[in-house]
Amino acid sequence: MTTRILSKMKKTIPFYLLHSLSAAAILTLTACGPTPVKPVEEKKKQPDAVDVSHIETKTVIEAEQLKPLTETEIREKITLAQQQQNWVKFVQLNQQIWQTADETTQVDIEQTLWQTLNQQDFTTTENIRNQLTHSEDTSVQAWAALIEAIKGPVSQLQNSLSSLIESHPDAIYHHNVLPELQTALAEISPAQQIAVLLPFQGKYQHVSAQIRSGIMQAFFASDQTTTLKFYDSSDLERLETVYQQAKLEGADFVIGPLRKSAIEQLSHIADENMLTLNKGELGQYTQFSFKSADEVSQMVKQFKALGYQNIGILSNDSRGDYKLASALKTAWQADKPHTAVLSTYPDQTPKLRNALGDLINEGSSKARYNTLRWATGRTLSFFPRTRQDFDAIVIVDDRRRMAVFKPQFAFFELDMPLYGSSQLTPKKFQKIETVADLAGVQFLTYPATLTPGSLLSKFEAFGWDSFQIAKHMPQMKLGSTLDMTKTGKLSLQDQLIAQHLVWVKYNRKGQLEAVASLAQSLPEPSKLIPNEPAVIEAVAAPLPPADKATSDTVDAASQPRVIPSSAP
Repeated sequence: MTTRILSKMKKTIPFYLLHSLSAAAILTLTACGPTPVKPVEEKKKQPDAVDVSHIETKTVIEAEQLKPLTETEIREKITLAQQQQNWVKFVQLNQQIWQTADETTQVDIEQTLWQTLNQQDFTTTENIRNQLTHSEDTSVQAWAALIEAIKGPVSQLQNSLSSLIESHPDAIYHHNVLPELQTALAEISPAQQIAVLLPFQGKYQHVSAQIRSGIMQAFFASDQTTTLKFYDSSDLERLETVYQQAKLEGADFVIGPLRKSAIEQLSHIADENMLTLNKGELGQYTQFSFKSADEVSQMVKQFKALGYQNIGILSNDSRGDYKLASALKTAWQADKPHTAVLSTYPDQTPKLRNALGDLINEGSSKARYNTLRWATGRTLSFFPRTRQDFDAIVIVDDRRRMAVFKPQFAFFELDMPLYGSSQLTPKKFQKIETVADLAGVQFLTYPATLTPGSLLSKFEAFGWDSFQIAKHMPQMKLGSTLDMTKTGKLSLQDQLIAQHLVWVKYNRKGQLEAVASLAQSLPEPSKLIPNEPAVIEAVAAPLPPADKATSDTVDAASQPRVIPSSAP
């Protein structure tokens, strides 16, 4: 039918419309036809359930886990962790080796691990303790607890170590390190008789008298179970004889000598129970210097905590002050991006205002002014525009010169903190002057500066701590820190007594006070003296005449249990 219709239409419809018309007709006829039946889809057969519990799944793991590290590789990582001061990883890697080691190697690992953590300076020790404490690994936290116990108060050391058994029962140090510490602590026998060798004649007699006074005050504040004997070490030719005499008379600990020349005289003697009061060649004895503090490390730590980046350092050119200033610059710039500018001035006949001007580029400001005045041909009002990019300025000089520098900050409109060195420590503790010109100046000093008790001077504080060290040297050899002291927290590091000072500042009234952010680090005044002085009747014993050649020993000024001694 369709064919007939199309044949008839061909006669009347132009040829060029035939194609379109054919397509339309086909569509029309298709639409009029019956609706096709949709084929029925066969339902897909679901596969039977498969038990996959027995199939071992493969997880993606790190490349290092694919091949276990050898012991050599782990030890290399331990060395790297120590160099980078990543103490958490350092502990974890050591413990990893310990788990598979034999008993002998386990002992070595524990000892090495503990010695590394324990025999560090104050700043590094605090860094170690902070890292380990904040670790999520409880086995790592256990080592922080051990450090905390050993560095705590000496009087509580035994109890602190015992408490670790309950607080950290799974720590690996329970196998070897802790038992050894407890055994060593139980076997400690305090010094029964202390000999003090000081030059009571000549140039150092006044210093020696102050040190002796400090030792005596510490003795009266102690349990007074120790016998003290004082010996005159003025004569270098007879010094070794005096030392041998003290040992023959029963001294099991020696404090002194004081002078470097005297220390050299005894440097060949190996006596681990001798505490020299100055620095000399390292030997088989302990050295405690009047200036044992590492000021530079403490300054750097403080400045980092305050977020400083750029500091200015001003110092005279004397040997000691310039050495400290130069060391501070080097230490500060060791950590990028810290920067430091060091400017010096002559110690003899200094021009202090010009010295400060040189540090803050006052000269460059004047040069720019002169150039501008020459270019314009006019007289211009001028005020020096100095550099203001310092976060802080450190001046290394004495208190008298610091009092001249500080008012210049207002003149130059310098709005930044000003720091000094420990030589700003007052010489007389009982009569500390009020210095308004030093308002705001901060520096490191002895705790006795704020809480002197009955001490009068720095040398008396030095004598006080000498006695404390003599009494507690065995605990210090185990790693303990003495914190109830007068010259700062004390620790033993490689035969040297290290001091950790405290921060103080002059307030608006020119009075000394603790720096607020570090006030907690200062011991409470009541804790500075371990025991209250006993009420006793002391018999005065004046020093023998200076020309008395028959005696090389000196009695204590006041001695309830201090036994005088006479030379043969």
